[in-house]
Amino acid sequence: MVKYFLLIFIGMINAQLMHPDTDAILNQIHVRFEWQEHPQANQYEIYVSDSNDIINDCVICGERVSSNSLIYIAKENLDWNNSYSWQINSLSNDGEILSSNSDTFSIGPSIANATTTSYDPEAQQGLTIFGSFFDYYSAVIDEEGREIWNSSNDNLIFYNTDKYGRFFGAEFIGNNAENNYPGIKFNFEDGIVWQEPGDNFIHHDIFQLPNGNYIGLGTSYGEGPIPIGPWTPLFQGLGFEADGETIEFDWMGDKIIEWDADTKEEVWTWNVFDHFSMLDYDIYGGIWYEAYNTNRFDWTHANAIWFDEDDSAIYLSSRHLNRITKIAYPSGEVIWNLGHELGSGDVDCGEDIGFSFQHSIQKLSNGNILTFDNGNLSEIFLDQDIKTSRSLEIDISETQSGCESELVWEYVLPENLYGYLSGNTQKLENGNYLSTTIGGSGTSIEVNQNGDSIWEANYNLQIPDGLVYRAMRIPGIFPIAYSITFPQMINDLYELNIGEEDLLVSILNNGDYTQTFDVNFNIIDNDNFGNYEVELTISPIHHIQKSKTYILNIYSINQLENNITTLTLNPNEDIILSFGGNILDNLNLNDVDFSLSAPYPNPFNPSVNFEVNVMDTQSIDIDIFDIYGNKIQDIYSGFLNYGLHDFSWNASNFSAGVYIIQCKSKNNILTEKVYLIK
Repeated sequence: MVKYFLLIFIGMINAQLMHPDTDAILNQIHVRFEWQEHPQANQYEIYVSDSNDIINDCVICGERVSSNSLIYIAKENLDWNNSYSWQINSLSNDGEILSSNSDTFSIGPSIANATTTSYDPEAQQGLTIFGSFFDYYSAVIDEEGREIWNSSNDNLIFYNTDKYGRFFGAEFIGNNAENNYPGIKFNFEDGIVWQEPGDNFIHHDIFQLPNGNYIGLGTSYGEGPIPIGPWTPLFQGLGFEADGETIEFDWMGDKIIEWDADTKEEVWTWNVFDHFSMLDYDIYGGIWYEAYNTNRFDWTHANAIWFDEDDSAIYLSSRHLNRITKIAYPSGEVIWNLGHELGSGDVDCGEDIGFSFQHSIQKLSNGNILTFDNGNLSEIFLDQDIKTSRSLEIDISETQSGCESELVWEYVLPENLYGYLSGNTQKLENGNYLSTTIGGSGTSIEVNQNGDSIWEANYNLQIPDGLVYRAMRIPGIFPIAYSITFPQMINDLYELNIGEEDLLVSILNNGDYTQTFDVNFNIIDNDNFGNYEVELTISPIHHIQKSKTYILNIYSINQLENNITTLTLNPNEDIILSFGGNILDNLNLNDVDFSLSAPYPNPFNPSVNFEVNVMDTQSIDIDIFDIYGNKIQDIYSGFLNYGLHDFSWNASNFSAGVYIIQCKSKNNILTEKVYLIK
């Protein structure tokens, strides 16, 4: 047996490695507790109290955590505007306390005033995050309207999130400058982690590209004519030649900007002045009347972008042109324009759909486009008596001449929920849709395919002081919560007993997302040092029954990057394992898309219980068969959200014998044999 020493830079400085930090003030009531690994511990015991008596007057009382995890996430026990003490005990096999550490933290006040109504139990599970303009805050609520997180003193407005659990928005910096909403990336525990340079951002959208850079919307400027229309006499009185030809008036457009993640330099841009015709402009929405008051024509007013990784394309929503544009990246070529035809004739499809002043874009997995039709011009475009807002799913087929489109789903919001600006629509994993509007004092409403109301949130935001910008359903507030343990650790100095070749590393995901990450492992092997990367896909703890143990080659792994319990993890799409330059097979915890537990009790009479653990939301069929292969009873058929689901079968009406529980998805069939006794 060879001894190696794992060198932990942060860990050796701070022997406690306790989280939350001492006297931390948190802005969330879902709290991640984290502690240092004890080599001889068989399990850990956690206490949390809002009094000085942690053990006897506790809100979390002796919660046991297995030794393969150094993280416990509390989701039900803590309250806003309260102070807490907490203690973690390391326990041996016989329950003896090997070590004990305690600390304190507090939770600040709540901000939001949201209320919710549930109409149907088929709502998409998870939390809802929303951002509010003019009172400049963001918050997360659960299904019952309970506030889970808020942006505290940060003037942060949520815009969107992606499949990696990265969150984007803007920060109101509170000065009188025209540009006072720089785009940001943030997380729930650290706040703002990246901010764009701030010289041309206008508060509408920002994303992170697969290459790590950021892409967002900025302003661009040019001069154009004042076209002839009912507004023309106004400008003549100001001394302008309002003849539709003389180029003398300030036009404000938009550009798409890609910033280098590290240097924040602009590395790619796309400008509407280079690709759109000035023959296209708002005729019906009153923008030229606004230009008379501001001495600047707000031409395109782009308000949403979406990056399509599959096609390497960007979707751009131009509100004042009633247009969605697909742009090839990085060439910048316009592939098609979807929307209302204007003077240039550049629109390729979609005029019959009739959306206007739309807000938000989502490219769906089926290739369709989802948008929120504010409907400012619905009386004109749809020949209606009143203005209405809609959520639209549009099927778009590309052709040699541009595109063809078909409206495949729509939800017309109630009249009282009409929203003339902001808002968005999100298609949820269970097939429902979440529509958000400024109508009704700020509302998110979840509906099914038939348009039936499932769940509703009201944010109680009163214009002009506050209005909801966007809202989205998320699995939880912990995209990254990973526990790293070393089964071979033998003492507090991080001394490891390992063989000539192998180091055992256990990685457990306690978070809310299944993702692929770049993980940097380093270890000091006497005088030899190297730096190697491994990419892993790790499922949340509620997806898997046990911790996954990885056997890694000692000569290919070097010193751990940060500390023993926390890694700096960056999302990556590829699942490739590289050890010392050798490419190994893909490693993915999601070997199957669901699992079926061993039924209990077994033998049984009259009922048997079992669990189905779903890795990704999908359609599942559960049936009972007799020993001859005949289906005798349906247990369940439909979609299951990711996570653990409990089922039972009552066999009171069946004779004793052997039966088969079958769980079937699109890709897999799992069975368990059960024995009915009478």
